[in-house]
Amino acid sequence: MARPVAPRWWTPVLVTIVVLVSAAGVGFLLRGQHPVTGVGNTSSHGGSIETKAPPRPPAPGPPTVMLAEDVALHPDADRIRKVLQTYFDGINAGDYNLWRSAVIPQWARDMGETAWRAQYRSTLDSSMVVHRLEPRVGGGLVALMSFTSLQNPADAPPGLPVRCLRWWVSYPLLGQGEALRLGPSSPTANLFVAC
Repeated sequence: MARPVAPRWWTPVLVTIVVLVSAAGVGFLLRGQHPVTGVGNTSSHGGSIETKAPPRPPAPGPPTVMLAEDVALHPDADRIRKVLQTYFDGINAGDYNLWRSAVIPQWARDMGETAWRAQYRSTLDSSMVVHRLEPRVGGGLVALMSFTSLQNPADAPPGLPVRCLRWWVSYPLLGQGEALRLGPSSPTANLFVAC
């Protein structure tokens, strides 16, 4: 007796699912790499600073940082959510000083306001979810998270000039209590695909 053949529309769906699961798996495997702070850790996504950014469309999801159930049980969950929310609010509002208040001083110094404005000039982030927290070698924690970004395609990462990206990143969380701040993620550990 012949085996039934699956409908043809399943093939692209399965390929998409496999690619997304693989990308997430690679991100979790790469999470142990340590970020390197410094000038080489930041970059402009292209274009000229003088170019006026187009009006920002609505984000594809909520602009609120959400915590997975395990993360929400962490003793510092509220502070972690707050510092991440401040970080993304600064980017979404184009407010460098707000962003700077959420990151370690060295990151703000290394990047500088001009480079920051060039990098995030058309970015709008949403659907931010912290999936896991892990101990960081040398102290602190690492937040493994995902989010969606909208940007001018010219400001997207090289090689993928698209309007919408889905990101998987890991941010070091340094300090304690009210002094908790974000460190830069390692660009080699960031994964992204077109939405």
